[in-house]
Amino acid sequence: MTLKHQKDPLIFQGKRKGKKYFEGWYFKQVSWDAENIISIIPGISKDPLDPHCFVQVITLFNGLSNHEILRTHYYKYSIDEFKIKDEPFRLVVGDSLFDSKGIMLNLKNESCRIKGDIKFSPFTKIRRKITSPSAMGYFAYFNFMECNHDIISMNHSLNGKLMINEKEIDLNQGKGYIEKDWGMSFPREYIWLQSNHFGEDSASIMLSIARIPFLGMEFQGFICNLTLNGREFRFATYNNSKIIKFSCVEGLMKFVIAKGKYELIINGEICDSLGSMKAPGNGAMNKIIKEGLDGYVDIKLSINSRTLFEGRGAPCAIEIVK
Repeated sequence: MTLKHQKDPLIFQGKRKGKKYFEGWYFKQVSWDAENIISIIPGISKDPLDPHCFVQVITLFNGLSNHEILRTHYYKYSIDEFKIKDEPFRLVVGDSLFDSKGIMLNLKNESCRIKGDIKFSPFTKIRRKITSPSAMGYFAYFNFMECNHDIISMNHSLNGKLMINEKEIDLNQGKGYIEKDWGMSFPREYIWLQSNHFGEDSASIMLSIARIPFLGMEFQGFICNLTLNGREFRFATYNNSKIIKFSCVEGLMKFVIAKGKYELIINGEICDSLGSMKAPGNGAMNKIIKEGLDGYVDIKLSINSRTLFEGRGAPCAIEIVK
């Protein structure tokens, strides 16, 4: 990872990567009333048996009111239809465009046509420094990691509309979140959640805990990033944070995480409506994972037992892979 790539995780990391490599950007959009959610994942798979690029889409309409079925779509293209530019960032997959200002979609298959434009406000970026150049901390310097993860925007506002078949989705005054993954494979076991819908508060949280292979061994690593009113609270394996309590049973999860004088309590629940998504294994999009978009997460941040913030994030996107 070069210094330029560390400063801007939007940039394509895979120019010098050969076979068995994947890279994907995760753009999540939620309407102002939190009723309509659409996550869009453009990416590339350099699997030698099936090299291609793609746009994967996850939708949930009227989710909080009616608990409609979550649907997923996978739009597959020739690898020649993946066009990338670093400065300024610009990604074209097929007839769809992604950059730091927004998304222009033009997707069509037998069951779903998606077309429209979404504009982004300036991103809420995470802190970066030499000893912690990405969300992965100093692990970002190890170029042999199975999967690299970074956060592009913890929170930003949206402006635009999408037509999904005959349904118009109004995303004006909605909220967005962006992260990305690249490498060879997703972890064999992990929990991931993300929400930036805590009522009128500016809070946004992302948590990932996974079994991570490292130098012939394996360890449980975690990253939890919380932004709140212009401040950032980072709890992670690499900054001496500790998981004091952890359980995940039948979609219910509980965490107590401590770092110095700070304590973060997280209680979450995945929703009943789950969508099947393709995920990478050795660079090929050959795994199936489940994601829910309308779960919830309750968090409580304290310092020396004094509460700094307490709230419920709903909707909350959650993946549990075991």
